[in-house]
Amino acid sequence: MKRIVFVVVLLGLFSSVGFGAEYAVDKGAIMFSVIGGYVNASGDLYKDSEGHSSNTFLVMPSVVHFSPANVGFGGDLLLLHYKQGDAGLTTLGLGPKMMFTLGGKDSKTYPYIDIALYYVRNTEEQGKVDYTVSGTRLKFGAGASIMVASHLGLLMEASYNLDNLKGEHAKESTQGNMIIVSVGLAGFSF
Repeated sequence: MKRIVFVVVLLGLFSSVGFGAEYAVDKGAIMFSVIGGYVNASGDLYKDSEGHSSNTFLVMPSVVHFSPANVGFGGDLLLLHYKQGDAGLTTLGLGPKMMFTLGGKDSKTYPYIDIALYYVRNTEEQGKVDYTVSGTRLKFGAGASIMVASHLGLLMEASYNLDNLKGEHAKESTQGNMIIVSVGLAGFSF
């Protein structure tokens, strides 16, 4: 049953490709992107015992379908791995997003804002002991796709992320925030 739903969703996303889209964010266009970023995380959730914030790197593949023009719906996959000595952190996340862009057929740059809601799972490794926290992340982002070819864009984005995570045996969740500055590439199908 899960495979049938997955196939139906894919067919729905790709069914409008080639049906009238004339530019990167026109109705029916699809954006495939991968961005990487530097993360500085702070707040009670991410500070160490001495009050230092953490620094790490992030990779995020994404798919967005534009319908109507300049308004896209899709999803992101979050992949993050941090390791220091015997301690490490692996973060996996998945969720829907909505993107609003500016620009038309003759634009060379498409500024955008986006909002996303993810389910996030962090697994911390302390020697031989693993500890998992999970919850939600709300992302508010702004950026631009600078077209370097007719179907290829250079993405630059800054986002503010609000996390609300709870441990396996914790009674209350803990909040934190991240500011992420990232760059990447986007391929447009139209």
